[in-house]
Amino acid sequence: MKRLLLTVVVALVAAAPASARTRDLTIDRGIVQSVSSTQIVLRGLDGSTLTLAVGPRTLVLLNGQPSTLSAIQPGFAATVAHNGSRPARVVRAFGQKRAAKQIDKGVVVSVSPSLLVLRQLDGTIMSVSVNGHTQVVLDGVPASLASLKPGFLAAALHFGTAPARQVRALRR
Repeated sequence: MKRLLLTVVVALVAAAPASARTRDLTIDRGIVQSVSSTQIVLRGLDGSTLTLAVGPRTLVLLNGQPSTLSAIQPGFAATVAHNGSRPARVVRAFGQKRAAKQIDKGVVVSVSPSLLVLRQLDGTIMSVSVNGHTQVVLDGVPASLASLKPGFLAAALHFGTAPARQVRALRR
């Protein structure tokens, strides 16, 4: 019985420092503003800016999977567990990599409610998805997709394969 009691006491003493360290953890949440090899900057949920140290031993999880700090991008949601000004123990971030911004330019070949077809300068034909949310500007004035006609010069702003956010066009 004494041996069992001694084992329990030794186990509790050994566990005490670990629980004391865990007890001091602070959890901060927010939207990532910037990331470097030494810090992560969050816009807190209350609007404040939080600059938190990170280090080589910081565990980084992106969408629940082990990752690196360089994979975290501004705009991602993040939770950081840290002890005061010490480097964070864990950074948990969630988000998707943003598609690159593209601007496709050319002469309008055809227009439908869902597709803008352009002939580029080198003669290649390019299709750009559009939808009811696509903003159209014709000769500097807001217009509709139906206002675009074959032969007009156009530039379509979109991200990856997503529908164009904006189409700017000029009559020829």
